[in-house]
Amino acid sequence: MLDNKYSLDLPYPELEEPFYPGDVKCIVDDYCGRTGEMTAVMQYLYQHYITANNNKRLSQALKGLALTEMRHHALLGEAIAKMGGDPIIGGSTCFWSGANVNYVKNPVAFLQHDIMTEKQAIANHSRAAACVKNPTLSELMLRIVKDEELHVTILRELLDELTAL
Repeated sequence: MLDNKYSLDLPYPELEEPFYPGDVKCIVDDYCGRTGEMTAVMQYLYQHYITANNNKRLSQALKGLALTEMRHHALLGEAIAKMGGDPIIGGSTCFWSGANVNYVKNPVAFLQHDIMTEKQAIANHSRAAACVKNPTLSELMLRIVKDEELHVTILRELLDELTAL
């Protein structure tokens, strides 16, 4: 478990049998679809890089968010493999692409976009939790939702700091 302020201090549930083949389909887009964890990782890393020289606090927060999203990506990839699926770097309709990243450079604009995408991730992970048959996978998806809710709070605070200036 990550020990940082970008992830809640709660364990991530361990995946237990029985496994259901259809469960992989329920989580593959959250793992690596256009708006999945891979996109979140790359989005926050890009933003971290472009803000590093101008706003250290924002840059470090974005790096922290990226690390938590990397953990989510790993958890979902490991779950897919454990359930007998193939954790390719792609969703249900296409391979992952750097075109999925929003390359807006304005911090106010990209933070607004980030908040929207975190809310979308919450909805997607919640929907996946309801879709899967495996109860421990459902618990894992709901545990990830808790981190995403924390991310919305963090991003709103960062946005408030920028707009208060």
